[in-house]
Amino acid sequence: MSAQAGLCYPYSRAQECAWQPEEASKALSALASTSTSSVSGVSADNNTLLLSRGHNSNEIPYIRGRYGKNDLNTDDNETSSNIVLILLAGLKDQLKEPLIGMLTCSAILSLVLGNTADAVSITTALLIVCLVAVVQEYRSNQALERLNDLMPHTCTVLRDGACLANLEASQLVVGDLVLLSTGDRVPADLRLVDGVELAMDESSLTGENTPVHKTSAALSLPATAHTTTNCALPLPLTEQRNIVFMGTLVCSGRGRALVVAVGKHTEIGKISCELAEIEERKSPLQIKIDELGQKLATYSSLFIALIALLGWMLGKPFLETVTVAVSLAVAAIPEGLPICVTVTLALGVLRMARRNAIVKKLPVVESLGCTTVVASDKTGTLTKNQMTARSVYSLAFPQQKFCFTGVGYVPAGGKLIRDEGIGKNAEILPTSIEYTALSPILGVGAICNNASYSASGVDSVEGRSGPALSGQPTELALLVAAMKAGIDDPRPLYHRLQEVPFTSDRKRMEVKARPVGGSHTCFAFTIASDLQESKMGGSSSDHYLYFVKGMPEAVVGECKTFTESDGSAAILNDFDRQRALSHARMMASDGLRVLAMAYGTSLDALTFAGLIGMEDPPREGVTEAVHSLREGGVTTIMVTGDSKETAFAVARRCGILGDAGKDISDMEYGATCALSGAELDGIPTRNLPDSIGGVRIFYRVSPRHKLSLVRALQQHGEIVAMTGDGV
Repeated sequence: MSAQAGLCYPYSRAQECAWQPEEASKALSALASTSTSSVSGVSADNNTLLLSRGHNSNEIPYIRGRYGKNDLNTDDNETSSNIVLILLAGLKDQLKEPLIGMLTCSAILSLVLGNTADAVSITTALLIVCLVAVVQEYRSNQALERLNDLMPHTCTVLRDGACLANLEASQLVVGDLVLLSTGDRVPADLRLVDGVELAMDESSLTGENTPVHKTSAALSLPATAHTTTNCALPLPLTEQRNIVFMGTLVCSGRGRALVVAVGKHTEIGKISCELAEIEERKSPLQIKIDELGQKLATYSSLFIALIALLGWMLGKPFLETVTVAVSLAVAAIPEGLPICVTVTLALGVLRMARRNAIVKKLPVVESLGCTTVVASDKTGTLTKNQMTARSVYSLAFPQQKFCFTGVGYVPAGGKLIRDEGIGKNAEILPTSIEYTALSPILGVGAICNNASYSASGVDSVEGRSGPALSGQPTELALLVAAMKAGIDDPRPLYHRLQEVPFTSDRKRMEVKARPVGGSHTCFAFTIASDLQESKMGGSSSDHYLYFVKGMPEAVVGECKTFTESDGSAAILNDFDRQRALSHARMMASDGLRVLAMAYGTSLDALTFAGLIGMEDPPREGVTEAVHSLREGGVTTIMVTGDSKETAFAVARRCGILGDAGKDISDMEYGATCALSGAELDGIPTRNLPDSIGGVRIFYRVSPRHKLSLVRALQQHGEIVAMTGDGV
């Protein structure tokens, strides 16, 4: 569904994906015309102008007025900088609470009846309660606004034939031509018109930490997708391979793209609007205090009536009787209770702040203590969002299991070991017999690599001291794995002659390089190079080699030999190929991302080095936290955009599926512990609360599914806490 439907935007997202680049230019050029008749047809000259010169500046006001601004802020956020308005709004909200309202009435009645001291004390208590709550919430709002300021607000745009660098992203309009390069944050939803090896990090939106390769070509979509903007089911984000989304990051490559959605009409903007429309639910403590206030009001009214009736029956003056009754009723109202509750909650907020958690509303602290279900994202929440090499496989030792210790991008403390069972691990050293066969696997992974790693510095991404990192998570994991095995980065010792980058079609990366000093860093590489030189009759050679890494299916089939235990090359027969591919599938079933490594003097005669399996490992303490939650009666569920296999593997390791995955046996009796986003789409909304009972894993889900799940769980009476670093 197109985001601009409410503002006469005539195209659906399915249509945008089905366009060729020139068709996208033609369609978006038409939107700049004030003539409605020109929307159906624009001259070829105008099409070319949009791709070569961008919008004319005089078209911008009209387009912005018709199709919206590139701004996610609501009216409430626009006034958030005015502290007076914030305080007044907060005081107004506090006065809506029943107990606060009763105390206000009590203060007024006390003043009317001449009990000035009571009126002053109650008013003072009210002011303390309101000011503490409002000031604390104001401080939280200010902290959230400072976090928003960390996001980049500029982009590079082509207008009037000139390249405008550092243009404010809020100035973008539909049809603007945006230039993208490595490291850029996407300022709006864009339709890619051309690109060179463009890969995007969409983990903030989809939860997947694997870079997504984008294409500018038109997508072939089912006939049902080419509907109007009233399509019931939006096109899944993972299928929009020629659309780059607001807030995502360019991992590698470059490209040009046309703006197709801005502000609240982008994918992330739609989510923001849905969240803004959610009805604010009261916490269990607020509900109980409201019930107490209602009971006090009812009992006080009955008490006043009873005392007045009794005084009248005894012949007392009516005014005196009412005064006594009201005074007693006011005395029965606990004016100290709101102070105790507010101060206690404020202290809880401060304790959370010291643990780097911002709480926007005071009652939320109490809600966390009453939570019955924790819905957690996977990437970056349950896991570290730092790919880590876990397993290595070599055909030279097919029965041996080699693993890496340590987690994340810190090689210190990590080792390459031979796993011989519980308590029988042996470290692989350069003197070990297996090292000669394993070192070329890690050597290829380090040479065929574009990531950078510095042991000391400041991380450009997270802005903190420690290893300075740059590049894709997979390539960083390969560099760290080599360091754990005692192999320093070999790239400074090689001169790169040629590179063929990884693509989604070829599924492999190739690098041609020669050793700067004439000597290779690995014995197996030296053997391959010397063998080539001997075939050339001893003539001079620069000892170059090809280094290849990629998906096992794309690499193993191109290899003619494999590395033996002594570093020499042996013939790779069909049995060996099937054994390697079978082991790759077994590693993938454990939730690992598997890459094959190869090298050789020619791409037609590669030597298969081996396999490396990587994963995004669980954070330290996650398993213990899930166990503690279970003991406290809190259910933990995983909501992720990743694949089913990866989700199951992480859920088992974190204990979400129970100890050693015992809950999986429930499937034998017709139950299920996992549902996909597509399966959720097939469940009617009214049946969703009953259909997700017992489900612990939701995979391949989009942000809109997360909101539906929370609502369904709340309808079941659950108190849900959702956590994650994505949307």
